[in-house]
Amino acid sequence: MTNTTFCADKCVANFASSVGNGATMTKHYVAAINYVIESRDTTPVTRMYQAAKRRGDNKTATLVLSTFSKVFVGATATKKNKQLVGIKITDSKLSNEAVSILHDLAEDKASMRGPKFASAFKEESEKKAFDLIAFVQRTMKNNPTVTASAFSAAFSAA
Repeated sequence: MTNTTFCADKCVANFASSVGNGATMTKHYVAAINYVIESRDTTPVTRMYQAAKRRGDNKTATLVLSTFSKVFVGATATKKNKQLVGIKITDSKLSNEAVSILHDLAEDKASMRGPKFASAFKEESEKKAFDLIAFVQRTMKNNPTVTASAFSAAFSAA
């Protein structure tokens, strides 16, 4: 997937114009990531984020940065006046697993806007323990006609 004649301007323009085709967005995003891996220049990804923001597509802008942070663990975004102006990867570590996932998504023509792309980088969250006190409080609040003693009796009967 390495492209020796990578043109950042063309890649960003193609990414930005692929609004209706998430699979094409994925293809151009992966090309930009490959370029960053080879050159250590994060400009194309920064510009992709900025293009999505200009378009008012906050979901894609957030996805660009969050996915990039999975590929380059420890990357930091540089902002001026709440606007992204760069991404530093000096002290970050490249995640080969994340790169492999990205390449698989591009080969499968997965849409960057689709659930497959979003779930590929979702962290496994441990299931929260059931909070009985919060459940009782919420139930009592939502059903003000039920008294505490009636609720307790019904709960004991079950």
